[in-house]
Amino acid sequence: MDASSLRISKFDGTNFHAWKFKMQMVLEERDLWEVVSGEIKAEQCETQLDQATYKRKSRKAMAVICLAMEDSQLPLVRSASGACDAWSRLEDHFEKKSLANKLFLRRRFFTTMMEEGDDVLEHINKLKTLAEQLEAVGAPVCEDDLVITLLGSLSDSYQFLITALESRSDTLSWELVTSRLLHEEMKRKEQGSKGDEASQGQAFITRDNQRKGRPVKKSWPCHNCGKIGHWMAECPSRIQENTERHRPQRAQDSGDRYRSQRANVAQEEDSGDYLFSIGETTSAKSSDIWLVDSGATQHMTCSKKFMRNYKGFDAVDVHLADDGIVQAIGSGDIVMSMKTPQGMKKSVLTNVWHIPKLSRNLFSVGRFTKDVGPVTFTKDGCYGEAKGTKWKIGAREGKGLFKLQMTPVAPEQANAAKSSGCQGGTKSYLWHLRLGHIGHDGLNCIVTKNIGIGIDISSVKKWDVCEGCALGKQTRVRFQSNTTARTSKLLEVIHSDVCGPMSMATFSGKQYFVTFIDDKSRYCC
Repeated sequence: MDASSLRISKFDGTNFHAWKFKMQMVLEERDLWEVVSGEIKAEQCETQLDQATYKRKSRKAMAVICLAMEDSQLPLVRSASGACDAWSRLEDHFEKKSLANKLFLRRRFFTTMMEEGDDVLEHINKLKTLAEQLEAVGAPVCEDDLVITLLGSLSDSYQFLITALESRSDTLSWELVTSRLLHEEMKRKEQGSKGDEASQGQAFITRDNQRKGRPVKKSWPCHNCGKIGHWMAECPSRIQENTERHRPQRAQDSGDRYRSQRANVAQEEDSGDYLFSIGETTSAKSSDIWLVDSGATQHMTCSKKFMRNYKGFDAVDVHLADDGIVQAIGSGDIVMSMKTPQGMKKSVLTNVWHIPKLSRNLFSVGRFTKDVGPVTFTKDGCYGEAKGTKWKIGAREGKGLFKLQMTPVAPEQANAAKSSGCQGGTKSYLWHLRLGHIGHDGLNCIVTKNIGIGIDISSVKKWDVCEGCALGKQTRVRFQSNTTARTSKLLEVIHSDVCGPMSMATFSGKQYFVTFIDDKSRYCC
């Protein structure tokens, strides 16, 4: 006899009341309960045959009880003389009829409250279980107290039903109150499901009644807070949450006047994360606009097309002012062209972070000061200084923001590719790309017959393999048209799968089904 045949979960020291009832059902099914409960005792057995039968049933019941318990609970019954003694020890341990145990259960019984949205049946069963536990420890609860406690523990949305029940002249029984509560919950669920499907029609009816001066009393619950009297779209709690979520965050004033008007802020925390907010000059994303940020600890860009020596790294979280999070995934160098008193010069921004979801590029004043020289701010712009030379690096954009007056320079290899546009020092490959990856023979025909306008090549030279053409002409390997069975006997391999949950349940409430397919015959059941 193993524990799996009992079909009940093993007792682990919790919820003894439920385990005791299920265990009693198992013992009664096996005709052993009379021995465990003490209805038949060893002293009542007159013949040796009756005594042998009693001992056999007692040992069998003892085995059933012990196999339905976890190892941690076995010391409670290990030294018991029989099944009746073991059962009594469990009742004395978990159903002590002490004053402290009675006080604990009564407190739980009278303080149990139902929250908005809780299931009514679960709440009723919870109170009923506590009442049965009180009865087991010698403190039974009368039916009137049970009904009063149930009605007093309901949520505010059931006040109308409570008032209707209180106005009844007859006595309120437990069966009557529970049936009315379950019926009320069923009606609310039906009204809630129909309300979503007919919300537009209800709105028309409401507006029409308002014109006639007869307001419609809403009796359906809100799907957000559970209260009656409004739709989910009209829920005050939901409106307040949305208002707080979309409320703009104010920039922290740290002494710089231009930062008080939605300035870009970036600062490094001890955890290694970075925080910044983007000024709302425009909502369009542009990888060519750089904003000067005195709070940023790193240069940041949303595009890597101008980056050199790019290196990817493990994503670093960057926290936005509205509690959003973006990630930096790499870094590199960007060459910037700027106008100085000595003419146009180039400067390199090192260790620029690549953040693809960034709306604007950020020029870090702190990093520039550390690598190049100090930066000063005036009414018309900001100026950088290095080796006694001072030049303008940013112009005031509005709202206290400064736009960088530097232009990123594309990498040399990109410029070389664009200037030559070819492979092997010819322009044939460039025109191959310009004309939609035209073939060598087709391009040669256009050049020799001089039917193309603006094509500045006199002869077509062979180019290397075009990566785009090679990828575009690839085809997927075909699947096998017929498959052979991997097994030679029926029921040698069974394939099984579970499907669900289905949108429509069966009459018995089932939403899943399982399939079994034989690998050899492909028979499905």
